[in-house]
Amino acid sequence: MHPLAQPTPASRKARCAEPHTGVSPPPASAAASAQAAPGGLRFDRFQIHPAQRTLLEDGKVLRLGSRAFDLLVALCERAGEVVSTRELLAAAWPNAIVEEGSVRVHIASLRKVLKDGSDGRRFVTNVPLRGYCFVAPVEQMAVSAPGTAAPQAHRLAADAIVAADEAPCPTLLTGLVGRDREAAELMQLLHTHRCVTLVGAGGIGKTSVALPVARAVGQLDECRVVAVELAALSQPELVPMAIASALGVVVSDSQALPAIAAFLRGDRRLLLVLDNCEHVIDSAAAASEHILSHAPGVRILATSREALRIQGEWVHRLESLALPPPQMQFRAADALAYPAVRLFVERAAAGPSAFRMGDAEAPLVSNICRRLDGIPLAIELAAGAIDAVGLKGLVERLGSRLGGRLVVIGRGRRTALPRHQTLRATLDWSYDLLPTEEQELLAQLSVFRSVFAHAAALAVFDRPIELLDTCLAGLVSKSLVVREASADAVAYRLLETTREYAAERLAAGPAGKVAALRHAKYMLGLVRPAAAERDPQGAAATAHAPPRWIDDLRAAIHWAFESDGARHMGVSLLAWSVPVWLATSMLAEYRQLAERAIACIDAGQCGVVDAQEEMRLCETLGHAIWHTRGGGSAMEAAFKRALEIAQRLQAAPSQLRCLFGLWLVCNAEGDYLGSLQRAEQFGDIAAASKDASVHQTHERMMALGAHFQGDQALGGDFAQRVVDQPVHRDRARRVRGFQFDQRVAGLTVMARVRWMQGHPDQALAHASEAVQEALSIDHPLSLCYAIAIGAAPVAFWCGEDALARQWSAMLKRFSDEHSLLFWQSFGEGYRHLADPEDGRDLHRRVAAASALGTTVREVLCTVQPAFLDDALLARAHQGEAGWCGPELLRAHGERLLQAGAWDEAAKEFRRSIALARQQKALSWELRGSTSLARLLARRGGHAEALRILDGALGVFQEGHGTRDLKLARHVIAHELAASAACKPSAAAPRSPAAGAGSLQVLAA
Repeated sequence: MHPLAQPTPASRKARCAEPHTGVSPPPASAAASAQAAPGGLRFDRFQIHPAQRTLLEDGKVLRLGSRAFDLLVALCERAGEVVSTRELLAAAWPNAIVEEGSVRVHIASLRKVLKDGSDGRRFVTNVPLRGYCFVAPVEQMAVSAPGTAAPQAHRLAADAIVAADEAPCPTLLTGLVGRDREAAELMQLLHTHRCVTLVGAGGIGKTSVALPVARAVGQLDECRVVAVELAALSQPELVPMAIASALGVVVSDSQALPAIAAFLRGDRRLLLVLDNCEHVIDSAAAASEHILSHAPGVRILATSREALRIQGEWVHRLESLALPPPQMQFRAADALAYPAVRLFVERAAAGPSAFRMGDAEAPLVSNICRRLDGIPLAIELAAGAIDAVGLKGLVERLGSRLGGRLVVIGRGRRTALPRHQTLRATLDWSYDLLPTEEQELLAQLSVFRSVFAHAAALAVFDRPIELLDTCLAGLVSKSLVVREASADAVAYRLLETTREYAAERLAAGPAGKVAALRHAKYMLGLVRPAAAERDPQGAAATAHAPPRWIDDLRAAIHWAFESDGARHMGVSLLAWSVPVWLATSMLAEYRQLAERAIACIDAGQCGVVDAQEEMRLCETLGHAIWHTRGGGSAMEAAFKRALEIAQRLQAAPSQLRCLFGLWLVCNAEGDYLGSLQRAEQFGDIAAASKDASVHQTHERMMALGAHFQGDQALGGDFAQRVVDQPVHRDRARRVRGFQFDQRVAGLTVMARVRWMQGHPDQALAHASEAVQEALSIDHPLSLCYAIAIGAAPVAFWCGEDALARQWSAMLKRFSDEHSLLFWQSFGEGYRHLADPEDGRDLHRRVAAASALGTTVREVLCTVQPAFLDDALLARAHQGEAGWCGPELLRAHGERLLQAGAWDEAAKEFRRSIALARQQKALSWELRGSTSLARLLARRGGHAEALRILDGALGVFQEGHGTRDLKLARHVIAHELAASAACKPSAAAPRSPAAGAGSLQVLAA
């Protein structure tokens, strides 16, 4: 039930005896509403007389069906609101059950009669999935005969007693959107408090909420409602005269308040609305307090950007409209559940283009509303710009660094107050009312891009703390700064529209550079660890930093590199803010900034650079290159440069991180022997460390290095040690220094090793746990690692193709969102593993995969042997393929078998089995044994085939439902049995096509 639904006279009288609950009666039907407004309605050239059930155009009666007439009345009585199809059915067919299509038919008839759409005029618009909206302005008319009705805009309810010379409460021509809860709360407050002040930022919709609420309260309580618009007053002393004029009281200037009090004293029951008090706040407060103390039957509803601060006042703050959460994709129906989106759509639909939001537009509209902080005025103005710039153009302009929000959002309604016609005018109004010190503080606070603490404000304001406290409290009370309090801290923030406006003010004066410098110094003080030796990764300093600091760091760094004489500060900020960028996985941006910083250093543009900062910058650049570009010479050069400085400084922690980076280089290039050697070098230096996480990192490096080299037993032992370590509750400590969460990394290696060792069920369990763990700590880097290295390959190897593709899609989404190119290459590679049964585009997929890195191509080949190329085969024959060597040899054997080279194929299969046994890789041994057994059986050696395959299969204690084990059992039960029965001659080989089956079946 809408809190502002208008009751009929009978229902109002019945409600007078009920206790006030803040909830209004249900909306009346069209016929009942006609009785409540016997004068009729008027819009454009048309007049509606519900009592006579006639529709006139320029005084001429039009023919309109009864159902269409009822629909028209229902829509006009709620002009500007979306009326649901269900409500329209109830209005036109109150006692019948009909299909929703009937509404569409009669709406079409109504549009035809109204000539809707001709000459650019629009009346009825459809809001997808919600209903219909009457978008033209509608007025109520006084009681008169059809054709001679005199307009009486903003008429009150028929039984309200209002003096002829009073100023009744205006009727808004558009409905409230998304304010049902606030309206109900405000109505309840007016039933329990005599003075309620609705406060909020400019454009937040205070008047739009207050006036309908006041009218509803007046109708429910049968009291008079008088509105006093104070916005036009230029002098505070005119407030009493404005109130007297609205009440119809003739008074002299000096006796205005006593005369008003005398007029209202006694039995008079009145709700007085004082709208827009902020610029005459002292006078409005004095007048309100005087009236309340002398007229007990009067209640006051005030709107202002700050409280009146009088006795008995109840302050109700109006917040922004609810917004869709960021980084989530919505369908249109889902997005319309959020009031900010709903307001945008309804206002845009009323424009010339009759905008309609589909699923494709929903993310863009949600983005626009978020950029505008959910401020209704800003949203309405933006919706009005749709016809000029389009939806995508609006998004682009709002994201511009050149005052996008203030430039693109142009003019509003011609009849609106001047300060509501543009967003800039609204902010000008608020800013000009501020004392000079508050103006200065607001401008300087605009350097902060996110929430900031009291200490941060003091750092940029650089004035006595007493003055800061006074000014900050003033800005909060005036709704220009938002205060966010929690159990352990108080923080502040500016709405984006306010911040952008204040930043323009700051840039216009000489204080802008000073404020930016103070801001950069403050951010450097936050991110630079208090003791670099004790906490080299800065984890303690940044444990709670990422959500709050990244935007401010970005702004400070950009300012430093764009300002002469401040580039050295940009280097420092980049060097010490590393944990923040790692924790937020924003490494593509960090790489670009770091490359710019290194170029400035090499060009001598940064003065004398601290060696420790250059070292940190280079080592993190190496990591950023790996994640976003996938390795290469630039990555290796960055780590070697950092390692050289670290060795010169004898900085063991940095040496460890550089060796870790060079270990990654080896893995990315498939240098598995080098990978194991780098892990051992890391261990030599780590031996002197007392940091448990360093030893844990060494263990997981050894685990992956040994696994890649082909030593599955050693790799499994080290992986188990990592998994068995206690888990830190502190997320920052879990990912500090070496990029990935230790437990996630350990589980990932464990999943691969367990599959190799013949435990596919355990492998899948470890893989799934790694993915869930990474998701639970919300760390994209760890998640990409878990899926790319462990989860997706293991799922493919086990034959769980649907799960593998699900994880691969997740990998693609997260790597795309965070521009992690190295991990994108894995996602791209796994995309080529389409349905293994479908070979139609296999050649195209193989060709496309040839551009991927060695590590990715090796994984692809273990899932689909067709991805084997000459380079991978050469690595296998030279003993460089490590972990996948047995499978690459087997894949080559299948290719030889297809070509009819049976003897060479058998040799490759036997090499594959021997290498798998050497590595203790039971799963590779089973695959090689299956291929060899099928070949032997075709040549009559079914006894040897059965012995080999039965031996390889018999060691498995789990995974009986996985693809490889099912294939092996099938070969034993069918192919070997059939071969034994037929006993074909070894001299009569079958066609190559017969041997090709193993390639497809193993891949399937």
